[in-house]
Amino acid sequence: MRRKSPRGFTLIELVLVIAIIGMLAAISINEYSVQVMLAKRTEAIAGLSTLWSAQQLHYSETGIYASTFAQLAFETPGGERVSATVYRGGRYTYQLSQPWGSTSFYCIATAQLDTDPWPDILEVYEFGE
Repeated sequence: MRRKSPRGFTLIELVLVIAIIGMLAAISINEYSVQVMLAKRTEAIAGLSTLWSAQQLHYSETGIYASTFAQLAFETPGGERVSATVYRGGRYTYQLSQPWGSTSFYCIATAQLDTDPWPDILEVYEFGE
């Protein structure tokens, strides 16, 4: 008579597989969080790029940089103008200023994208002559 071999997995094999899956999940969740953060920053990168181009066009036409968003006709999808120098986009808030005079500009985009207490900040600026 032939003896049947036991079918299935031992408890040790199951624990090892679960441990390996857990380690892979922990590594992938960390990398996933980084990629999500980078994807959320695309709004600010696109917004600041649009603002930079609009400021360069305004400067070439007038010889000075715009001091308000209305002068630039600056808009982002789902955004709204809060004041002359503050614009709230989908995630980021843009603040425009001219700290070095009319031949310069400074724009900062801030948002709270994660759970840490520090805001995420991107900026674009041009110093005057």
